[in-house]
Amino acid sequence: MGITLLAAMTTNVRMDLKDLDSTNYLWQDSELARHIQHAVDDYQRIYPLTNDVTITVVTAANGSTRRQVVGSPLPTGYLWTERVEYPIDNDPPAYLVFREELLDQGTLYLPTGEPPAAGDQMKIWYAQTHTLSNTTSTILTEHEEMIALGGVAYAAQAAARYAQHRLNASYWTPKGISDFAVEKIAEYKAALEVLRSSYGTPGVPQPQWGQVDRDWYKL
Repeated sequence: MGITLLAAMTTNVRMDLKDLDSTNYLWQDSELARHIQHAVDDYQRIYPLTNDVTITVVTAANGSTRRQVVGSPLPTGYLWTERVEYPIDNDPPAYLVFREELLDQGTLYLPTGEPPAAGDQMKIWYAQTHTLSNTTSTILTEHEEMIALGGVAYAAQAAARYAQHRLNASYWTPKGISDFAVEKIAEYKAALEVLRSSYGTPGVPQPQWGQVDRDWYKL
């Protein structure tokens, strides 16, 4: 999906930080990669990938089928469940109201209506993490500049905390890096708000009651 891989993203962030002396970098690549990942984490909480997994309904020890687990282990990159399709492959699709009881652990409770029948198939649509590595990027091309901005903001914010100990003899002064950090954090937060208003997922990364949104079938 994306065209800017991690190495190139790191270079872009370094350029925006004016950290251009390759003989004496102020930020190591590993540091910038960590700050870039913080931005990816923010991004995927607003605009995650969407994937699905089909599970078989099982019966609990008390005979109930209202509590189901997305998987053990969970699907790779699982963040939270967005909707539960049951029965599957209906036209139009049928979705159940659910509560995700444990954050990031895929334990779902189905409180209303007839409980699903043991042995039936149930499709779980879930939010999935993005990947930004040296070989793969799932970041949309139009969002890559926001990821770079986030990397810059997080790097500047971290540097401002210990500027007295590291940056006095460099291009940056303590006040300069502090002012720069404030500016970039504000710019980055504004960009996140624009993203949230445009693409905000119907799911949220916390235990929640699922809602059957009338447009979910389009995802």
